[in-house]
This record gives sequence, C-alpha cells and structure tokens, in this order.
Amino acid sequence: MSEPTSRRRRHHARKWHRWLGLIAALPLLWLSLSGILLNHAEFFGLNDCQVSAGWVLKRYHQLPEGEPRGITIGDRKVASWDGLTFLDKEFLEIPGQLVGAVALKNQLIIATDERIAILDGTGEMVLDLDELSLPPLPIETVTVDKERLFVFSGKSFWRFSEDFLSFEEASTHKVFKSLPLLDDADRESLSNAIMTRRAMPLSRVILDAHSGKLFGWPGWLLTDLAAASVIVLTILGLGLFKKRQA
Repeated sequence: MSEPTSRRRRHHARKWHRWLGLIAALPLLWLSLSGILLNHAEFFGLNDCQVSAGWVLKRYHQLPEGEPRGITIGDRKVASWDGLTFLDKEFLEIPGQLVGAVALKNQLIIATDERIAILDGTGEMVLDLDELSLPPLPIETVTVDKERLFVFSGKSFWRFSEDFLSFEEASTHKVFKSLPLLDDADRESLSNAIMTRRAMPLSRVILDAHSGKLFGWPGWLLTDLAAASVIVLTILGLGLFKKRQA
C-alpha cells in the first residue's frame, strides 16, 4: 500500500472517529451518569423519591383516559374514570363501570353495572352485592324512593328490602339520571390525586430511561446507536493506535 493511500485512510479514520465521538458524546454521557446513579441508588435515595409528572406516568399507562363522570352525594364525591371508581379521590375496588350512587339512611350506595356496594358513614364497605344477590345484569342505574333502594335492570324496576338481601319487581316515579361529566376543577383535583397515588420510584424511571424503554422505540434506537458507536470508536481507535505505533 502506498504512503499517500495509507495517509488518506488514516485521515478518514480520524475523521469518522472524531464525528462519531461527537455524535455519541451526549448519549454516552447520559448512559454513564445514569449507570452511576443506578449503581448507588440506595446512597442517593432514588428508591424513596417518587416521580408524578404527567408525561412520565403516561408512558407507564398510569393515567386514565376518556372523560371522568361523577356525582356529589351530600359531602361525598363519587366518580368514574376509565372504568375505575373513586370516592373522594380514593380508589374503590368495585368491579364494573359506575352507573350511579345514592344516599339512604346514613349509608352510601354505589352501583356499577355488575355490583352494588353499601358503605357506612365512614366510607367502610358493610355489604357487597354481586350477581347472585342482584337482579339481571347489567345494572343500569339506581335511585331511592320512600327510603327504599330501586334498581333498573333488564328493562324493569326492582325494589330492595330494607336489609338489601332481597328484591322484587316494582315501579317508582323517581327519575333515573345519568352521571354528569366532572367539571374542570373536580377533574383536575382527581387527576392530581391519581398522579400522586400512582407516582413511580425515581430509580425505576432512571433505569427505564437508561435502557431507552421509557421513550419507546426512539429511546431503544438511540441507546443501540450509542452502543454501536462505542464499538466503532473502539475499533477505529485501536486501528489508529496500531498505525501510530508502527
């Protein structure tokens, strides 16, 4: 190989080495910094710090979608958002889609299309009625008439006994209302409560950002390109080193 050709190749190799190093500098800096943080997560308290930023929780599918609906019963607020039921911004483990809520004798009755929960004045569940204790599903809505619980399902009205353990087909003049949309203030308040409750550990967020998983395929691509750049830089560097030694 002639000297001019060898010099041109070394020149191109140095050029590629320089530009690859420049392009990969920021991703490599982040990978190095995040790697150090993860190796010393306990020391930095990363497991105790929580991240509740909306865009982060959205990446983890922790924010409900759609429009929240709800109803105010006395001083209590019952809401439904993306199939989840909330009482005063606290999540209730009641299966099904919220269809209504009423107050009856100092008790709060919350109904979904497949369940009815009876709660006392403190919000504790005292009775959980499932499909074996309910009229034909799905439940469409509930109301109270003459201090008795009425349920509408299967194109019929059903009146429950005072202890809620039996029911019979009946009629009522009460109007069944659909759940209204939450106003902006209640929506924001509920959203903030959900974000706080579903906050992710900072160590988990950094780990997923380190691997690129947090940002989806662009993150994976950037991480892979940074790793590939290191491999190419190493090969080019070794080649230049050998040639210089020669």
